[in-house]
Amino acid sequence: MRKHAIIAALSGALAISALAVPAAQASPTSPTVITKVVVNGGKPIVVGTTGKTVTATVTGTNDTGIGDGYVMLWHGTSDFDHRDATLSDPGTPVCASPSATGTCTVKISVTPALNTNSLAGTWHVFAALYGTNHMSAFAFDYSKINVLRQSKLTANATPEPVKKGKTITVSGRLSRADWATATYGGYGSQSVKLQFKKKGSSSFTTVKTVASSTGGAVKTTVKASVDGSYRFVFAGNASTAGVASTADFVDVK
Repeated sequence: MRKHAIIAALSGALAISALAVPAAQASPTSPTVITKVVVNGGKPIVVGTTGKTVTATVTGTNDTGIGDGYVMLWHGTSDFDHRDATLSDPGTPVCASPSATGTCTVKISVTPALNTNSLAGTWHVFAALYGTNHMSAFAFDYSKINVLRQSKLTANATPEPVKKGKTITVSGRLSRADWATATYGGYGSQSVKLQFKKKGSSSFTTVKTVASSTGGAVKTTVKASVDGSYRFVFAGNASTAGVASTADFVDVK
């Protein structure tokens, strides 16, 4: 029954305000306090063209134990009442309360049914928690999390092998998920780094930075010096996740 009361939050702030009213038998000396909310392990949620599910947990305290809880993501530029999208778990939260501290876990389904690329970026985290004495705690904007469009990047270095001192051409393509069409499209006018790792080394160093073309094409040249691997790296931005291409090894003769 408490879960249904929490889900009623989806109908607006007035519904949620009812959660703050303790039941008649609730003890005023045993309030419920939310102490931590974690969504997707604290990492940005990167969404491609297929559905995915992320885990969210809400932890809190109540002297009588924790009986129920909920986490929901909402998107909007002003407040909860004027949100334009919501991501939530239609199932029943799994809660464990071995003592006064308890944690409830939900599975949030995130799919391209987001249906518009304008939803990429910052989302707000709503959390609610119930003590077993029916006292509740909730936060409309406990924290924020980024929901980003997935990107892809390729790299191909030619010729292979190559004579020392000759020119190597490295080309590839940067693309990102289009949530409106469930396809990947070229991502132009973006800074992409060309990186090199010498054979036997454990790390890459940046050689130069180039810009992707309108269709997402990336292309540049370097002089062959020693054996090693080349890759492109896109750092990402407020709407799109970063990505590194697979490295391409070049044998220098």
